[in-house]
Amino acid sequence: MGSRIKSDVKKLFEFWCEVKPTRGIDRGTVSRNGGAAAKPDGIIIESFPEGFRDKEMLNTGIPSFAFPCELERGSVQSYSFVHTTGDSKWRFGFCRHDPKTETAMVLITYLPWHDTFLKLLIVLAELRRTDRNGFRTFLSEAYNRGVPDSGGSLTVFYNSGQSHFTFERPLQFQLPSIPENHNLNLYYNFVDPKEMISVFAAMLAERRIIFTSSHLDRLSSCIQAANAFLYPMVWQHIFIPILPWAFKDYLGAPMPYLIGVPKPVLETVSADELGEVVILNCDTKVFESPFDDVRALPPEIVSQMKKYLSHTQDHIGDRVSKIFLGALVQLIGGYRDAVEFHDTCKTFNHDKFIESRPAHLRPFLTKMMELQIFAQFVDDRLKMLNSGLGFSDEFELETVRYAEKMKKRGRNYVFLKHVKDKYNLGKRNVSRVFAKTY
Repeated sequence: MGSRIKSDVKKLFEFWCEVKPTRGIDRGTVSRNGGAAAKPDGIIIESFPEGFRDKEMLNTGIPSFAFPCELERGSVQSYSFVHTTGDSKWRFGFCRHDPKTETAMVLITYLPWHDTFLKLLIVLAELRRTDRNGFRTFLSEAYNRGVPDSGGSLTVFYNSGQSHFTFERPLQFQLPSIPENHNLNLYYNFVDPKEMISVFAAMLAERRIIFTSSHLDRLSSCIQAANAFLYPMVWQHIFIPILPWAFKDYLGAPMPYLIGVPKPVLETVSADELGEVVILNCDTKVFESPFDDVRALPPEIVSQMKKYLSHTQDHIGDRVSKIFLGALVQLIGGYRDAVEFHDTCKTFNHDKFIESRPAHLRPFLTKMMELQIFAQFVDDRLKMLNSGLGFSDEFELETVRYAEKMKKRGRNYVFLKHVKDKYNLGKRNVSRVFAKTY
């Protein structure tokens, strides 16, 4: 399945629309408190461009994600959602609810630029309120300008050229940073390090994982940030940052999943319907799991993560992201030691990989090799090697740094052992001289 991010994106966004709710009551469903369950939904009342023809998204997808549950109308809510396309790629939706209006504004794109598009929604909302004609002109220009190269930017002007919005394309493989990354900021602020490690361990065991919150922004941001910590691997299973009420049957799926469930939706599902699931409540910071996945991780790695995450004064920039990346570097960074070179291709030797790893990692890695996320990671790396492509993403760079660190530590160990041996030998010689003299 490989990467879930579309690579050949030609436009900044695919579709913009405004959605109006059409609330109703599903009499066939009863919530936990015994009452009828509300089934919010909506219809698209305005859109751009006119040529967007994805019927599934237009008829059920966008309206359901725009109004996934009953919403508190006290403040602006902005959040992201994900729709998986037929070719298993993720298409991202960014949604904004303003308590001053009854509608929701939605932007659909293949680009996972969360910070950019959440900021863009603010500009679009204000421009649409003050200048309808200018709003459509702005949308048209942004839609037709194309996508900047990695690390580049593109500027679109509005308000007769007096104002502008800049689309900055992140560098490829750039790690989420604090305070720049909106998703990581919320995850770091609302989830404690202990629970972050627990979620990380559950993902490495490919569990059925639920995040829940009463706040849609917090919910989508926390689950997106947790998913980013899996890099360089990619979650290969069901991934739904915001689960609409209409799709709650997904929670009964027997395969691994990572799903953000609004609290009003989760309250309509019984424990028996859920079965064995891992649940993180992003409002109360309570983590529940029938498994002990943290204990299954190598103790040394868990201890390092706890130690580094406790140094809160160091967590500006990509430090938190690198703590989780560092754990994966120790676990799978040595995959190249098991790559075998043949005349026509390169292959991965699983037994050789296990044998090449330190003894204390082998039990966990033996189980990890059975996971789909690891199998896909190896497959993707082999494809890059077999195609002749070099790669220097952050994972590979950190792997080299870690190897150099271990090599230096090994040299220091050999040097210290040599000094100690010479010291002990000298003591023995002195003892012999001392014995002969007296």
